[in-house]
Amino acid sequence: MTSSVTNDPRLPATSAGRKRTRVRAAVAAAVVLLIGIFFVIKPPFVVRPLPGHEGATGGAGSQPTESKAAKFVDGIWDKLGPAFDGKAQDIAKILPEIRANPDAAGEKYGRREATNPYNYMVKGTGKVAEINTESAAGTAIVEIPGLDEKVALQIGPVIRGTALRDACGLVSFNQFENQLDYADVSKEMNSRALKTAFSAAPAASLAGKTVTFYGAFTFDPHSKSPVLITPVKISL
Repeated sequence: MTSSVTNDPRLPATSAGRKRTRVRAAVAAAVVLLIGIFFVIKPPFVVRPLPGHEGATGGAGSQPTESKAAKFVDGIWDKLGPAFDGKAQDIAKILPEIRANPDAAGEKYGRREATNPYNYMVKGTGKVAEINTESAAGTAIVEIPGLDEKVALQIGPVIRGTALRDACGLVSFNQFENQLDYADVSKEMNSRALKTAFSAAPAASLAGKTVTFYGAFTFDPHSKSPVLITPVKISL
């Protein structure tokens, strides 16, 4: 009987062939190791946090990075009180004028960007007739002597509108790169105003009491609701 032997070129048939295979394997392993070391020393990419999230999830002892809006408001906040002290108008005087002729009153007392509604810095004294907390955008309804309508002070926790930003004269859209940054500043100002206004007396404790307030509102001639004032200062 004749036996046949299959010669497979992929299998090393001699000790010399096996040696060459081991050498090639060692060389390949060395190349992979060198590539790995190179990428450790000089990585092809760098992982960076998203803009605005730097420091938000650092290790122990790290502090969140202050937002751009907070930094901006830091720079103007000390000017806000004096601006209201010097420029706020008596709401009992100007609201009837605004109702009678919104455009003329707006030019006389208000501020606005482009053709947006006019915003007003006002002050007043009156009795808190009721506290509304049915929604997150709570209000305190105030009756003011000499005024035929009631006004609403925002008590939060949600604050509507941009009246504070737009009425104070300290902020302009031209100071920002985009609309989102501009809106964030309004939210930051509203949040700080709420904390400041009710720091001495919580809103829920004001029912039936007489208060003096400083604040801002945007006038909407089509609204049937009381004007909505964002307060910056309230005292008993």
